Amino acid sequence: MNAVNAWTEFQPLKKVVLGAPFPESAFDWHEDEETRDTMRQIFRETAEDIEVLAQLLEARGIEVVRPKNIFTITGEEQIQLPWAHCSFPNHPLMPRDTLMPYGHSIFECFTGGDNRYFENLAYYDHVVEWFKQGADWISMPGCMVETGKGYDEYVAEQRVLYHAANMIKCGDTILFSQPYEGDNKRGRGTNLGKEWMQREIKQRYPDTKFIDIPVGGHIDGKIALLKPGVLMTWNKAWVPEEFKNWTIIEVDDDFDMPADFQNTRKRRYYKEYVQKWLSHWVGYADESVFDVNVLSLDEKTVICTGRNDAAFAEMEANGIEPIVWRFRHQYFWDGGIHCLTSDIVREGNCENYL
Repeated sequence: MNAVNAWTEFQPLKKVVLGAPFPESAFDWHEDEETRDTMRQIFRETAEDIEVLAQLLEARGIEVVRPKNIFTITGEEQIQLPWAHCSFPNHPLMPRDTLMPYGHSIFECFTGGDNRYFENLAYYDHVVEWFKQGADWISMPGCMVETGKGYDEYVAEQRVLYHAANMIKCGDTILFSQPYEGDNKRGRGTNLGKEWMQREIKQRYPDTKFIDIPVGGHIDGKIALLKPGVLMTWNKAWVPEEFKNWTIIEVDDDFDMPADFQNTRKRRYYKEYVQKWLSHWVGYADESVFDVNVLSLDEKTVICTGRNDAAFAEMEANGIEPIVWRFRHQYFWDGGIHCLTSDIVREGNCENYL
């Protein structure tokens, strides 16, 4: 089997990268007791939940690959470059953001955050091994990502930036969300970054077709391709014309933020510390619908992070078994199971599903 073989979101999963948080000791240095103890609890419980997921996957014969943390949090600056400095670099919790496997290739992406500039080094040893086994390895040019700058400046300065999570695979077709530009302030990446991705893919897989969806941000929080002919979304307006003949499971986006997380955001440590220093970790949970952010193990099995009885009934009616995996702090991290994983090997070949 090829070291990398990933054509879809739903063919049988055989190898997956599963993210890893910092150890719970990462905040032992912090002098404030509430902040230190709470962050320790969050990291500990996150690691516990991910270990449960790893065991669930391995029990089904799926090889689980784990990144290594390359930074130690001390409260001091960990990244010191002429153009960037950062005390809190990202842990490799969300491999979906920076790794895009397609076909027999692995594409490394840069996201536009100074805290994530070196994140791909967490996967380096694995990618080198896949390369030695014959996989194609393509890395996005490492442009300067400057502290204090955002996508308004990066668009104007023609930076090549694009999130891997802006794309989902469907055989000989890849869906792309919109980059940051104009009125689309939720896009993750630049038009130049999107163009770079598409050119690099076309050079290797010239028959690949690209379809845009009319929304920015990570596409796996908008649409999930569950199996050939069945998808899930929380807004049918985002479904491309080419997929309108598929069965569409529409989940309700009118949800209440869990009470425990609402209470978390009222606490002093969150207001004074997390929002000030760790805002690049916690994302935009207010607009996340995690019912859509799922991981298909094959065309008959999907892992979800919460129970949605209406969606589950429709899945089961379409021959799909939903499995619930508990992720206690998904709202804190603003990431579901699809974010936490990157599917490196799935059985099967490139097919046309449209």
